[in-house]
Amino acid sequence: MRPFTARSGLTLLALLAAHAAQAGRPLQTEDAGVLDAGGCEIEGVHERVRVSGATARDTALAFNCGIGWRSQLGIAASRSRADGESASGTALGGKTRLWSAGDEGPALTVAWSLAWARAAGSWRHAEDELRLVWSMPAGPGTLHVNLGHGRDRIERTSSTPWGAGWEHGGFEVGGLTLAPMAEVYGDGRGGHAWNVALRATLVPERVYLDGSYGRQTGSVGARLVTVGFKVTF
Repeated sequence: MRPFTARSGLTLLALLAAHAAQAGRPLQTEDAGVLDAGGCEIEGVHERVRVSGATARDTALAFNCGIGWRSQLGIAASRSRADGESASGTALGGKTRLWSAGDEGPALTVAWSLAWARAAGSWRHAEDELRLVWSMPAGPGTLHVNLGHGRDRIERTSSTPWGAGWEHGGFEVGGLTLAPMAEVYGDGRGGHAWNVALRATLVPERVYLDGSYGRQTGSVGARLVTVGFKVTF
């Protein structure tokens, strides 16, 4: 997911929210994990973006399932509001594991997404993205590295999305398992953003809550705050 810029409008914000519900929440950087065949998850996220004195709020919901062949598919939908206007976004995405060294070892995955946006009453094919995702053990946690290619169908421009994130394996606090994490990410078109996040496991391997705070570097300095949840079954 690319950082926010001063030209970011409601259409872009709706797409960002839809993508966020499908990424490696609460990070923007994707992870190489793939759902087992028949395993599914529901993820939701609410975001608040503040840039150039304006604030936008986005809500997104995603549904992902493992389909076998070391792959998963998912769909996400979002709704964004700012200054009395609204826009919608939807995204279809998936991941396929190319290689792994076992459950606890390094893994290489390819992730993709197709996105559409609706503003001013019409839907448009808005964005395509393909990423190569590498995850590996790093200390008491896991390191995730992304590199990809994105195409903005509306503005007819290309980008090189990248990200590097680290998440702790988790530690017990008051009956909860907390996993702090941090990342930097960008789109290869100048500027990047940092993000810190926390995931709380309420029911092991079933129910999770998370939150994050991030900021774009440079003069724009857009700020992103998110809260979300995930339920697996």
